[in-house]
Amino acid sequence: MQRRTFLKTAGVATATGAAFSVLRHPRRAQAAWGDWPADKLDAMIPGDRQAQSVLELYMYGGMNAFDTFYTVPKWGMGKELFLNAYLPETSARFQSCGYPGELSEAFADDAMGETVHLGPWISALRARPDILARMRIVVQRHDLLPHEGANPYALTGSRLGSPRLAGVGAAIQRHFLEQPGGLRATPYAYVLYPGVEFPTDNVRAASAVGFHPGSARPLSVTVDPDSQLGLLLGRPAVAGRREQFDAAIDHYLRAYQQRFRPGGKGAPTRAAERSNYEFAHFARNGAAQLESVLPASSFQPIAGEACGDNEAVDKPAMQARLAANLLTRTTDRARYVQWIDGGLRPNGAGGHDTHDNHVYDASRNVGHTMQALVDIINEPGEGDPDKLDLDTTMVVINTEFGRTPFRQGDTGLNHWPQGMVNVFIGGPVSAKEKGIYGAITEDQGFAQSYISPAENRMLVMMALGIYPFSSQTFAVGDVAGGVKDELAAATRLAQVYLGLKA
Repeated sequence: MQRRTFLKTAGVATATGAAFSVLRHPRRAQAAWGDWPADKLDAMIPGDRQAQSVLELYMYGGMNAFDTFYTVPKWGMGKELFLNAYLPETSARFQSCGYPGELSEAFADDAMGETVHLGPWISALRARPDILARMRIVVQRHDLLPHEGANPYALTGSRLGSPRLAGVGAAIQRHFLEQPGGLRATPYAYVLYPGVEFPTDNVRAASAVGFHPGSARPLSVTVDPDSQLGLLLGRPAVAGRREQFDAAIDHYLRAYQQRFRPGGKGAPTRAAERSNYEFAHFARNGAAQLESVLPASSFQPIAGEACGDNEAVDKPAMQARLAANLLTRTTDRARYVQWIDGGLRPNGAGGHDTHDNHVYDASRNVGHTMQALVDIINEPGEGDPDKLDLDTTMVVINTEFGRTPFRQGDTGLNHWPQGMVNVFIGGPVSAKEKGIYGAITEDQGFAQSYISPAENRMLVMMALGIYPFSSQTFAVGDVAGGVKDELAAATRLAQVYLGLKA
């Protein structure tokens, strides 16, 4: 990461007392950005049920629903479909990887009354009944087959080319930053990239801000032993002259601002780009504070092994370690961390984009990542302050699309947005909400009832108490079900999709 890139993408707040226009609340405003209007509070998730933070695990490349969170063992028997597409190989691999128990186990009935099982590659989750007791599987569907379009849509809820396209981290960063007393020199939202290049797949959409101000950008962190972030935060170019350098910038910035004050008095006229520059300057001033949150130890390598494959650098374990640290800090705690996962040993096509090597790659990579996730969640009675507590942190498992329920010749399991799933664990989801929203049909593997990527993003915002409707985020028309206004739309999101009854 070059210095200019860091300044452009840093998602940190200014030091207390910094006054730039994008963070000022208009005099007539009655609430900070993202607060719920008084006449919509009936649809807000009650405060005592909201999550205090969110960890989103994004399975880049396309996690297969049919051998993870939406397995129906009888589907495709004798036809090589669904879990049975590679049944002999799957059974043999399950045993050789040393996964315990049966190939699948019953979880809950879907909207059509079909009993859905949990599949072989999420055995780590299956071994934790406390996690399953607070897990809600949500069927999703869209129509974008290429990674280039599906990733931005899944990450932001907006289609590629939309001017409002922004990662959900931008809304979260902005909301908490602009709360009264919310200014601080460290971010509320982070996106953790695995240090594996996805040059054409648009995963960087996770860090986009759309119509939000530059101060809303979540901090992009490449989790890699070769990370240069720590070096940049040390500001070696100015060495021991930080104070003099910053004072000079302050002077020239004030002089520049003065040119925009009407008659040389009053507040300067507003300009988004100038405000973004001011923000970047104050973000640089806060580098030392961010350095304490992201010390060099955050990037120390961890070795990993799964299904007999060993790697000297275990990116999922490193990302999990950093995510847990950011979300459990006693000071400067993050409210949102997005862990973009490519697996222990990414498929040659990229991450979890398994295609013709599906069984071997998914068994290793999905299984290993789920274990890395489980390892940072407290067991009942454990109480480790460095691990996540599902009472306060909601875990979201997301992906850009699933895999086909059938093999396509040498291509193997291809991209399948027509029937996929997302998962919500903990936070507002208690044992009462455990289960499944929606349904996928056996005849074609298409989702019959489902949510959209936009609705998924709104659910994450609502879980943190953020109002999802604005000119920078979403509209009533982004919610299905024929809802007519924002109150009805928010009610549907909470009560129908998450199952939170009034």
